[in-house]
Amino acid sequence: MFRLAGALKGKAPRNLGLNQWMPAQMPGTVHYQLQKLGKIADPFYGRNELEVQWVDEQDWELRRSFEATAGDCAKARRQLIFDGIDTIAEIFLNGKRVGKSINMFRQVVCDLGTALKSGTNEIRVLLKSPTAYAWGEARRHRYQVNTDPDFKWETGEARESRRAWIRKVQCQFGWDWGLYLAVSGLWQPTRLECSNAPRLASLQTRQTHLGPTGNPRQVRLRFTARLEASRPTGGELQILCGGKKVRVSARLNKGENQVAAEIVLDQPRLWWPSGQGEQPLYPVEVVWLDESGETSKLHKKIGLRTLELVTQKGRSKDGKPAQSFYFKVNGRPVFMKGANWIPPDAFSDRCTPAVYRHLLSSMKEAHMNMVRVWGGGWYEQEFFYNLCDEMGILVWQDFMMACAVYPGTSEFIHELTEEARYQVRRLSDHACLALWSGDNENLSGIAHWWWTKIPGGKRYPAMYRRYMSALRDTCEKEDPTRRFWLSSPSNGAFNAGDPDDLNRGDVHYWKVWHGGRPFSDYLTVKPRFVSEFGFQSFPEPRTLTAVVPKKEMNPSSWVMEHHQRSPKGNLLITNTLAREMPIPKDFDSFCYASQINQAMAIRTAVEHWRRLKPWCMGTLYWQVNDLWPVASWSSMDYHGRWKVLHHEAARFYSPLLASLEVSEKTLSVWATSDSPKAVNLKGRLESFTWGGRKVKSLSVNGRLKAGESRKLLAVDFARLLEKGMHPREIIVFIRLEGPGIHAENHAILVPWKWAPVEKPRLQAALRNGQNGLELAVQTHTVVPFFHAELQGLEGHFAGDWRVLRPGAKYNFPWVAHTERGAFTPGLAEVRSKLKTLSLYDLVDHPRV
Repeated sequence: MFRLAGALKGKAPRNLGLNQWMPAQMPGTVHYQLQKLGKIADPFYGRNELEVQWVDEQDWELRRSFEATAGDCAKARRQLIFDGIDTIAEIFLNGKRVGKSINMFRQVVCDLGTALKSGTNEIRVLLKSPTAYAWGEARRHRYQVNTDPDFKWETGEARESRRAWIRKVQCQFGWDWGLYLAVSGLWQPTRLECSNAPRLASLQTRQTHLGPTGNPRQVRLRFTARLEASRPTGGELQILCGGKKVRVSARLNKGENQVAAEIVLDQPRLWWPSGQGEQPLYPVEVVWLDESGETSKLHKKIGLRTLELVTQKGRSKDGKPAQSFYFKVNGRPVFMKGANWIPPDAFSDRCTPAVYRHLLSSMKEAHMNMVRVWGGGWYEQEFFYNLCDEMGILVWQDFMMACAVYPGTSEFIHELTEEARYQVRRLSDHACLALWSGDNENLSGIAHWWWTKIPGGKRYPAMYRRYMSALRDTCEKEDPTRRFWLSSPSNGAFNAGDPDDLNRGDVHYWKVWHGGRPFSDYLTVKPRFVSEFGFQSFPEPRTLTAVVPKKEMNPSSWVMEHHQRSPKGNLLITNTLAREMPIPKDFDSFCYASQINQAMAIRTAVEHWRRLKPWCMGTLYWQVNDLWPVASWSSMDYHGRWKVLHHEAARFYSPLLASLEVSEKTLSVWATSDSPKAVNLKGRLESFTWGGRKVKSLSVNGRLKAGESRKLLAVDFARLLEKGMHPREIIVFIRLEGPGIHAENHAILVPWKWAPVEKPRLQAALRNGQNGLELAVQTHTVVPFFHAELQGLEGHFAGDWRVLRPGAKYNFPWVAHTERGAFTPGLAEVRSKLKTLSLYDLVDHPRV
C-alpha cells in the first residue's frame, strides 16, 4: 500500500485522493503504480510527461504488514534487507526508525533489535522527494557542481535538478534521449531474515591458471566468503564446485569476517566471449554450517577465463605518442563488437527477465560480444549479468556518474566508495565483467567543456582527482583481477594529456552527428577503441502511433518534437536525409528512410574501424536500446523492435566481414576475420545495373591469418563499368566464401539519392523451413533495402533490410519476440499478414 506523505506541494492536483492508502506492487516505482491506478496519465503518451512533474516533488509513504513468530524474535540476527531503495528514505518498523537510505545503488540492512515483535508487524517506508533532497544538498554546501538544465521544453523553459548531489539514476532527470521522471520506490527485492547463523554477504573468487595460456592443465580457485555475524560464533564453511568439495572451520567475531578456501579443478573448460568459443559455467554452492545448527547459503555460477586489458605504449605511423587499448581473453586478442546500454525502461517495474533476455539475445544474434553499461543509468540487475555470462557478452561496467562534475565532499566520497565496495563484491565473480570504468565523459568535460570557465570552476580538476582517486583505490582493492579505467573516454590516468586523443585509450567520436560532418568523415578517423559514436533515426511508425496522436504524425509537430530530445536532432536527421537519400514520400516512409540513413552511417564507421585492426580493436556504438518511445540513436526501439541498424549490425559485426572501400576513383576489397584460425577465401566481385544485368565480374582470392584484416584487391572504377557508363548506373557486390563461412556486401559509387533504382521484380513466398517459418525470396533486379514483416506480430525476419543481388536466392527465418507475448505463427494464419517493401517504395515515382 502507498499514499502521499504530508501536504501536497508545487503543482500537484488536489482531487486525486492521494492521502488515502492505495494498493501498490513492489519492487516498483511510485509513478508506475499511480499510472496503473489511473491517478496519472501514461507519461509516455503525447506530452503527458509535463503533467506529472509534480510527482517527484512530493514525499510518498509505503506500508505493509507481515507475521513473525516468537522464535523469529528470539534469533540472534533479525534483519530487514532492502537490495535497493530509490532513493531517499526512512524505514520504520512498528513505529520505530530502523534504517535510512540516501543511495539507490547500495543495499540497506536494517538491524531490527527489539522493534520486531511476535505477531503482526508493520513496515513503513517514507520516500522523500529526490529533487528536493538534491537541491537541499546543493544549498547546504553552497556551491554548484552541475549547472546545466537537465530538461528543456520547446517553450524554452528549463528544469534544473542538481542531480550530481544525489546517488540516483542520472538520466531520470532528463537526457538527450530521455524523460524527466525522477521516480521513487523500492526498485529491488526486500526480505526479512531471522537466524542464529551469520549473514553470508558475498563470495569472491580469484583464479590462477596453471599451464599454457588458453589451455591450462588446472585452475586454482581461491574463494573469499564474507560473513556478517551478530555475535561471536563458530562453524564450518563448505564450498562445492566442479565436483570437488572443501570444508574450512572458523571462529567468527561480531561484525564482518572473511573465511578463505581453495579448490583446484583439473582439465578446466574455459569460458570465451561469443564467437570465440563456448561459455561453460561452473555452479558454486556455498554453505555456512553454524554451531547453532542453522545455515546460510549462497549459489552462483562462474566461468573460468583470464582477461587482460592491454595498454602498451608506442608510436603512431606519423610519430605521435600512442597506446594500445585491447582486450586479451585466455591469451587471445579479441576485437570488441557491441553497443552501449541504458536502462530498458523509465520504470524498473517493467524491466522483466523476458525483456532482458530479448534485448541481450538480439545483441548476440547480431554477433556482439560486448555491452557497455553506461554511467548515467543503473548497475544492472543480477539477471542481466547472468545472461551475459550465459551468452558470452562481455560487460564494460561504468560506475554511475555521467556528464557532470560531482562533489568532492567527504560525505559524497563515503557514499561513492561504499557503493563501489558493494557493487564490486556483488558483480566481480561474473565471467562477463571485463572492465570497471569510473564515469562517462566527466574527465573529457573538465578538459573541453565550459565547466571550468564558470565561477568556482577552477576547483573542478582537484575535486575530480579527489573523489576518483578514492573510487579507484576502493575498486582496485576489492577487485585486483580487473583494470580500473579512469573515465570514458580517457587515457586511463590523471594528467595524461587529451582524454580524447585518438591514438590512446578509448574515444567517443561525435563529430559526424553533433558536428554535422559527412559519413565519409569516419574514414579519416583512426582510433584505438571507440566506446561511443552514433547517429539518430526515428522508430517505426507503429511505435509512434501508440504515443502520438494521428494529427501530430509529422517530424516537426508539437508532440513529435517532444519525443525528440536532442536539441538539433530533427534538423540533423532531415538535413542528412537530403544529403544522402531520396526524399521520402510520407511520414511512414520518412521513419524508415531515417533508419536506413542511420544504418549506413554506422556501417561506414564500423566497417572502416574493423578494417584497421589490430590498430583499432573495438567499436561500441551508441546505443542499443531505448527507455521510452523516442527518436534516438538506438538500434532497437523501446519495444525491442529491430531498426534497420540492428539488422545491419548483424552483417557488419559478422565473424567474416567482406567490405568495399570506395575512394574517388578506386574500389578496394577487404576481408576481416574474427576467427581464431586461418581461413582460405575465394569469391567474386560483380557489378550490376539496377535493372539486374551483370556488367563485370572479377575473381577474388586470399588467405587470412587468425583474426586478420587485409585488403585483397583494388580496382579502378573503369574495370567495373562498360564504356560510356556513369558510376551511378551500377551497384557492386562482393561475395567471399571459406570453409563453413561466407560473406556478402555491396557498395554504390554515388549517394543513394542519385541511384536510378528500378521497380523490384521478385518472388517472395512464406514456407515452413527446417527451423520454422521462413520467407523465400528470389529477385531479378537489384532490390535496395528489402524489408518484410508480419503485420500485427512482434518479431523480425533474420537478414531483413538487405540489399538483394540480382539472380540470388535468400531465405529469411522468422524470429518471434517472445518478451511481448509474441509467438511463432503457423503458415496459414500469416500469409495475409505479410508485407514487403524496399527503398523504391519509400519515394514517389511520377509518371513520365
